[in-house]
Amino acid sequence: MKRALFFIVFLILSNTISAQVVFEPSLKEAFKKAKEQNKIVFIEYYNSDCPVCKRLGDLLKNDSLVANYYNKNFINYAMNTNGSLAEDDNAFISEANLHFESVPVLLYFDASKKFIHHSGVNVESEHLINEGKKAKNPDFRTSSLKAKYEKGDRTVKTLYAYCDLLLVNKNETLLKKVSQELFESFKKEELPTKKSYIILKQVVTSTENGFFQYWINNLDNLKDFETGYKAGTEKSYLEKIVLKELNDKTIKSWDASKKDKFKDYILKLKITDNPEVYFE
Repeated sequence: MKRALFFIVFLILSNTISAQVVFEPSLKEAFKKAKEQNKIVFIEYYNSDCPVCKRLGDLLKNDSLVANYYNKNFINYAMNTNGSLAEDDNAFISEANLHFESVPVLLYFDASKKFIHHSGVNVESEHLINEGKKAKNPDFRTSSLKAKYEKGDRTVKTLYAYCDLLLVNKNETLLKKVSQELFESFKKEELPTKKSYIILKQVVTSTENGFFQYWINNLDNLKDFETGYKAGTEKSYLEKIVLKELNDKTIKSWDASKKDKFKDYILKLKITDNPEVYFE
């Protein structure tokens, strides 16, 4: 009877453990195991106060499909950005030249600590497993995008993904170039669509970019793309780009033509009814 009871308890505990992703206690331990087992390291980059992160955490703790896949294929580690990263974690992310403005993010590194893949999060088991499969396939990793671009791949899918990587790497110069190539490859009949808006929102950082120019001249159509608490915020992404460039230290030396152009942006976006304040 005791043995039967023990076996039942053992099964319950085993099922509980297998239903959640097992995380290593430290980054050092994660990469030590990755080398020993020849596995990729998966990092859950999150903030414990973030609502989406909490949903992701629940999924990682309660979804047996995700748990089984990640425990079998990866060594897992969680980085909580709440307050500030631990010293070793912060140094690691800095050395990898990764800069994230939002969380959560899925990160993948090979056993030698080389960055190979990243993704934003759709809190669904299928998404997490698909991103894991991409990380395991050299042809689909984020790190393969530079080579694809340099070989001449100018598909919208590749250019958009490469822009996202350049944004994460804070390579502003190349980002401007690639995001303009993205505009040039984009079907012009799709410019009024949500697909165009998403590109503007996610990877455009310059007023010179074609997506910015399209939407600044079609503000009446820049609506109804966001829902819920973000409803009506569509123009804020244009404002963000304009305000960033208005923060230029050389603004007082801009020529009259450039100043007039930005005054027009300011008035169109209703940032202020007195644009001169930015040039005084």
